[in-house]
Amino acid sequence: MTSKSNILSIGSDFKELSDKPPKTNNPKAYFEFNFEKHMQRLLLEGNKPQNLDASSMERFAATEIMRNGKQYYEFGPDNFKSGTIISGISFNPKGMLLRVKNRIDKEHWIKENVIQYRKNSMVHIQQIVSDALKEEEMEIYQYLCYLNKSLNKK
Repeated sequence: MTSKSNILSIGSDFKELSDKPPKTNNPKAYFEFNFEKHMQRLLLEGNKPQNLDASSMERFAATEIMRNGKQYYEFGPDNFKSGTIISGISFNPKGMLLRVKNRIDKEHWIKENVIQYRKNSMVHIQQIVSDALKEEEMEIYQYLCYLNKSLNKK
């Protein structure tokens, strides 16, 4: 015989933060634990999200296309199609296109998000996209530092 009962849950669905880092021989793990805990206090008022929604993270990608012996690259949100040469998590994939455009001469652009470039330039294009992604990451980090300083002043 099985029991069917409803249990009343009181309180938050979020897990409480432990004040003690897990025991480990890896000093990097302590930094990651402290950093995660600090960011949770700063951005989530101490709460930790239950599950990370992977679909909420958008990606930006560059795709290589060969047509009629010419080399093309298409930039935009990552749809995981074939020919992708670089892809990265981006806070604002649409804004990432402008960052890439600022790094490539206007003469190469044949459409809003497509360039025609010299052959064997895949590594160069990967570097351009990588630099744009790093630039966005640095701006986010600088903003987090600003929030942290503002919070500590209070």
